[in-house]
Amino acid sequence: METDGRAWLADYRRRLDDLRGRAERVQAEISALSATATSPDGAVRATVGHTGALRDLAFGAAADLLPRERLAALVVATTADAAAEVARRAEQALGPLLDR
Repeated sequence: METDGRAWLADYRRRLDDLRGRAERVQAEISALSATATSPDGAVRATVGHTGALRDLAFGAAADLLPRERLAALVVATTADAAAEVARRAEQALGPLLDR
């Protein structure tokens, strides 16, 4: 009976160690995520990091032809597209942790 308890505990510890390792790998992968999106007209290119925070913003030649309001809307929409891609990749990275 005592041997069964030790075997169970050893197996439990092994599973915890495995889960911890997978969680650390997923955390590192998610922390390294970024995504870049470009508006359809090429006026705006936005890059966001793993938190969805804007890391880089660039304007193409088409930006010079847009009114400020339209350019601002494109910045917001393009940044949102990049953030959605980061979220999709983060969800995908979680798959191994969740045994999907």
